[in-house]
Amino acid sequence: MNIKYPVKNPQLLSVGEVLSAFETNKDQGLTLSQARDRNIQFGLNSFVLKPPKSFWLVLLSQFQSPIVYLLIFAALISLYFNSNIEAIAIGSVIFINALIGFFLEMQARRSMSALKKMDIITCRIIREGKIHEIDAKKIAPGDLVDLAAGDIIPADGRLVESNLLQCDESSLTGESIPTLKNIEILPQNTALGDQSNMVFKGSSVMNGHGKVVITGIGKDTELGKITSLVESAKASETPLDRKLAALSKKLIYVMLFMTAIFAGTGFIQGKNWLLVLETSIALAVAAFPEGLPIVATIALSYGMLLMAKRGAIVKNLSAVETLGSTNVILTDKTGTLTENVIHVDTFSFPDETVQASIENNMLKFKSDNITQSQHNLDLLIIVSALCNNATISRDKNKEKTLGDPVEIALLRLSNTSGHSYHEAQKKV
Repeated sequence: MNIKYPVKNPQLLSVGEVLSAFETNKDQGLTLSQARDRNIQFGLNSFVLKPPKSFWLVLLSQFQSPIVYLLIFAALISLYFNSNIEAIAIGSVIFINALIGFFLEMQARRSMSALKKMDIITCRIIREGKIHEIDAKKIAPGDLVDLAAGDIIPADGRLVESNLLQCDESSLTGESIPTLKNIEILPQNTALGDQSNMVFKGSSVMNGHGKVVITGIGKDTELGKITSLVESAKASETPLDRKLAALSKKLIYVMLFMTAIFAGTGFIQGKNWLLVLETSIALAVAAFPEGLPIVATIALSYGMLLMAKRGAIVKNLSAVETLGSTNVILTDKTGTLTENVIHVDTFSFPDETVQASIENNMLKFKSDNITQSQHNLDLLIIVSALCNNATISRDKNKEKTLGDPVEIALLRLSNTSGHSYHEAQKKV
């Protein structure tokens, strides 16, 4: 039997209504045949993105610039007047400029492809009463997914069980504090960030345990809707493109003006008109800065390499200049614009309040004298380490955290105070 998919506003439905709408079971999940049929009917849980530019289109795009058009025109004129050396020089500039841009953009594309291959999410689903671990792409609407701390949520879903489940939805809502989930029905017009009975693709489980019925996959997820908007956005000129186009126009006007004056003077003096024409065109070609495109490309390439060292991949060279010319960013959220990390910075004791910060992985106090509260501080560090369910580990010099952000902040407090939480736990 075919289900009606997608189901509108699943957050307004009760657990029983959601299970009935997707013809699934709270304990057994879908059958294998149901899941297979729904994969065929509704597709995979992935985004259908625009196909990338072909090899030849990427190469051709390197020549789509007003300055390059002028250089090609100058090279053709040079060939017409048998100025072969100048034509070869201009052609070399065009060719080198195109090669630099082409190879850098192809390298960025390869890096993006490698990242996508690494970003393979698996999830635990319940089918026919048994837990299976599958690729998240193969999830079907109505699948029953088992969630635990550390899991990446593979698709949008309605919770049918929740045991202190907390989810980090900062990638979607911008809120850095985890959301406590439940299975209660929500009122009409509940905002996305307040939908406590729903989980969303791309967010992660920080604490607790839960079961969720998948209500949206691929483009039907909230993240998929954002992706569709980004894909449908029209490309606009970058500030650098506009500046180069304006410079090209100015150069053309200046060259035409100077060439007209030179040609007019030659005709008044009675010079041979063909000689005047050839000299005027040669003057125009010589006045054009052939090195401008390659200088701009090298400058942008250097910026791209600097950003790559900091872990940022630039797909288009001109985007480097766009980022560099950004002065103000307007936003109404902070979680996705910061490190999304909470730190302890104030200690309020009965006798005093102490300000602190973490610098070079060490806890630094803004006041030199904290002797009155030293005992309380030691106790606080022990409590922070012991009354804690979070974990901090390192993998290839990269810190990996799991748990509530506040508890992670308390573990960092213990570690940076000179006494790791492992040592504190051993003392008990």
